[in-house]
Amino acid sequence: MKKIAILIFITITSLGCSQTDNKIDYAAILNSCFSENEIEILNEACTLFETNLMEHYESESKSNNYKLYLKEFKSHDKQVGEIKKPTKEILDKLKNSNVFNEIWTTFSETYYEDDRKNQPKSKDNLYVINPKGKYLKCLIDNQKNETINEFLMTIEKFSKEKYIMTQTVLAKGLSESLKAEDYEDKTVRFIIALNFYYQLEFNDNRRITIKTILPFSN
Repeated sequence: MKKIAILIFITITSLGCSQTDNKIDYAAILNSCFSENEIEILNEACTLFETNLMEHYESESKSNNYKLYLKEFKSHDKQVGEIKKPTKEILDKLKNSNVFNEIWTTFSETYYEDDRKNQPKSKDNLYVINPKGKYLKCLIDNQKNETINEFLMTIEKFSKEKYIMTQTVLAKGLSESLKAEDYEDKTVRFIIALNFYYQLEFNDNRRITIKTILPFSN
């Protein structure tokens, strides 16, 4: 009986270790800016995305899955829309956490703060990366990948000049700049998950196809 109990304990412990080993920590780069609970939610979101990528592309190569996703995203490939959607549970966790507004804001809130009369109604509720949020600033301050730094600085620069670049154009720029080994970078994977997969979902899979939008033009 004692031997069986020991065997069961070892089995349970092994399973526990295996689950821990598989836990994604891509959001760790934001440890200095967000709470432990917020980091946990972001890591859970990334884990789900990565699982859905593996299931969709039927490949064990995580790096290649991320590369394919970004390539298809920039090309408006219908395959992107066929990837399993995030669960309502994780969307609710993100939407109801303090971290949500630090990552995203609506188009109108960002670009029409002082001129509500001229808002383009079709884009009022379009979510974009919050140029004033802790997410963008924290990534810029803490990551070391030059390509990602340029990507993030581009978002920040355009927002300050009251331009917005669409997800498709951002995906194209990022996809064509990243090297194969860059897809091993946790920050690269994290940004692909949050800036593309989840942002697209919060926008109800609406993808505006024009290259850049100057908010105060018709």
